[in-house]
Amino acid sequence: MRQVKLAAPSRALVQRGAVLLEDALRTASLPDAPGGRVLVIRELALGTIHADRSPAALSLVVEQRVRELARLAVHATSPSAATAQAVYFRDELEPFVALATRLARGLPLDAWFWRLAVPGLHPGTPRDDGLRRALAGALRTRPGPAAAVMLVSELEALGALAPLLGALRWQDGPALVRAWWGHLPPRPEPRLHLDDAGSAEQVSEVLRSTLSHWTRSWGADDARAVWLAAVALCARVPSQVAAPGLPSRAWRVLAALQASPAAPLTEPRKPPARASPGPEVPAVSPSTSVAQGNASPSPLSREALSDAPASGTERRPLDAAIPASSMGTTASSTPRLTERASPTDNDGTSDASGTPEQDTSPRHVTDEALPTAAGGLLFLVPMLNALGLVEFLADHPSLADLGIPQRFLRYVAERLGVPSTDPLLRVLPEAPAGPLPVPSAFTFPLRFQTGVGARAPFRLVREPTGRSVAFDARTRVPLAATPRGGTLPPPFDSLLAAILEQPLPWDDATLLLRGALLAVGRVTRRRAHMGLRALVLRPGRVVATRTHLDLVFAASQVDIRIRRAGLDINPGWVPWLARVIQYHYQSDETGA
Repeated sequence: MRQVKLAAPSRALVQRGAVLLEDALRTASLPDAPGGRVLVIRELALGTIHADRSPAALSLVVEQRVRELARLAVHATSPSAATAQAVYFRDELEPFVALATRLARGLPLDAWFWRLAVPGLHPGTPRDDGLRRALAGALRTRPGPAAAVMLVSELEALGALAPLLGALRWQDGPALVRAWWGHLPPRPEPRLHLDDAGSAEQVSEVLRSTLSHWTRSWGADDARAVWLAAVALCARVPSQVAAPGLPSRAWRVLAALQASPAAPLTEPRKPPARASPGPEVPAVSPSTSVAQGNASPSPLSREALSDAPASGTERRPLDAAIPASSMGTTASSTPRLTERASPTDNDGTSDASGTPEQDTSPRHVTDEALPTAAGGLLFLVPMLNALGLVEFLADHPSLADLGIPQRFLRYVAERLGVPSTDPLLRVLPEAPAGPLPVPSAFTFPLRFQTGVGARAPFRLVREPTGRSVAFDARTRVPLAATPRGGTLPPPFDSLLAAILEQPLPWDDATLLLRGALLAVGRVTRRRAHMGLRALVLRPGRVVATRTHLDLVFAASQVDIRIRRAGLDINPGWVPWLARVIQYHYQSDETGA
């Protein structure tokens, strides 16, 4: 909220109205928006505020007016957005993707909602400052570095990435890597052979060309190059942003590019040409300012990021580019009945200025709440976190790169008979194709062993192939496996192994998934007093955006056993899924 206007016959009544309004805004229950939708309201008219009314009564008026505006809100790229009383963005990242896209194309940003959706943006902001503000804003969303990865990926797909990278100053590099890892990661020790984990082939061909161009422009030792290499490595699987070995892999990708035969410096992709605007749409030069105003652009100089003003405009480092302020009110509006599968805007082909604008929504993103038969599958997310999945992925980076969590969720759904066409499975992040490599040694963390009730004496078996597998006392839940010649960690290393005449009927991957399946089944029965099938197979609706994955259930689906076990408490940002996970219970027809 930027401004409040109150009119009354006396100053005392104005103060009374301000107190009532402040308390009402604090207590109002604003509509919850599945998918993290961002609602930007131009004006919230509350009518007459009676001095003898309570804040609770006024809060009901606030809630009603917000719901009315949410139902009437149009998308920010709609032709009617400039005159609408409320607009929405599909998720908290979309304002910054749309901002960067418009800046790269030289489109104006004079619509009323831009200064509310992007705090600190004002008429006359130079293009480079606006682009850096878009990146800084993306980093301040809940996905953090993953949001920056999505922003770069979508701009690259639109051919609009080069202006953003060109706007980065050398001072921005340390700020970018600090926002990701908290420090500038050191260059790893040189190796005789570059391993596959750092191979440049893991980067898509388009991003590899972009990375090569900007690395040669900046220098391989520049922090911006390290950041861009990490972004390129995570572009296909954003959940890798939390991988502990990512900085070393980024350095090795840069080393691989340096070691490759010299190639001509390729030009980055340029923004696609747009049609000439009509007389009602003023053309804005990409090299000047991004909105109508009198400020002139700052020169591309070393002093551009210093605290001193340049050309009448203050230029600040990236990590201080956006003040900490609210980006708008999150609220619900009527779901769209289309699934995002093509780059065509849901409201038409024009933006608020009347200029054609390409939609930036990726595939597997929906504007509607699609029905799913496995709404409880994501109740396993807080359970897996409690069993130490994050610790397990940190100890097994190679398995994390292969998408073990995504494979496990699909494995559970398959075992319970959920069809592969279920909307929830379609919007889950894709795991890398192909089977897991053999062997795939693993050791479940202590939290996992405690959570499943695995107690000594543990059982150790050794196959004729030399593989050793540690089980719980009942020889049901596999706890660790190592190939021939490998050693198990304590306490399994001191166990006396039972020699098997025949190998076990499971490979390492099946053992791993089977152990996790038995574990969540045990925890479900012990904590929620129900079977895994009863937990997972419950009807609901799924809403997916590039940053959020929400499950919406009918109010009749509330189960005290699930609530008591804490399985429907919102996990929030889940790094290994690269999504914000939220659960909703609604009393209307949208919940079931």
